[in-house]
Amino acid sequence: MNPLDTLVREYVVPVMKAAGFAKKGRTFRLVAPNGDHLFMQVWPEAVDPEKHVFDVFFSVVPLPSWDFAYREQAERPAVNASGALARYEVIPPPAVAHQPDSEMPFRSRWAFADPETRDICGRELARVLTEVALPRMVPLLDRKTLLTESRINPNDGLVTLRDDDTCEIMLRIDDDPVADVAALVDKAEADGDFPPFVAWARERLARRVAGA
Repeated sequence: MNPLDTLVREYVVPVMKAAGFAKKGRTFRLVAPNGDHLFMQVWPEAVDPEKHVFDVFFSVVPLPSWDFAYREQAERPAVNASGALARYEVIPPPAVAHQPDSEMPFRSRWAFADPETRDICGRELARVLTEVALPRMVPLLDRKTLLTESRINPNDGLVTLRDDDTCEIMLRIDDDPVADVAALVDKAEADGDFPPFVAWARERLARRVAGA
């Protein structure tokens, strides 16, 4: 077995399964009742022939974000991290970082030299997931919490991948009063936001009204 897969199996799988995530390959998925997804991925980086180097990151994919990304496809693929509205890098402690003195994004990379340091790295990753990353990210499956966090802690490791107006509309469009969201869409249009997004948002609101 690939040494990175061994680390994932022994140290990551127990933590993620206990938190309710399903596993496929090196990707872990948690689905909210409304269809929103939270992914955690272990991503190898071929940057050092002497070490196994990888990133660990979470992606939040609210269903409106996915629907907008694939709005022109009649048959949409299963939700995956490509539709993320927000992303969070799990930063390694210096002892298991590939370049502990570097700036981001290189500071985010974990590393071990199999077999000497694999167990140390695995234990540290399990600890950081349990103590830091999962408590930080699982609550963000709630859209209101994600919206609040994106406003309060824009530099606290959480990176929103759309501008503030678009992010707010996507997180409010299915649940908040239609008139309130429509006002946000009008403002986005007046500000010159992406016209296809404005059209999509209006159509989604119209469907809400028609189904009410």
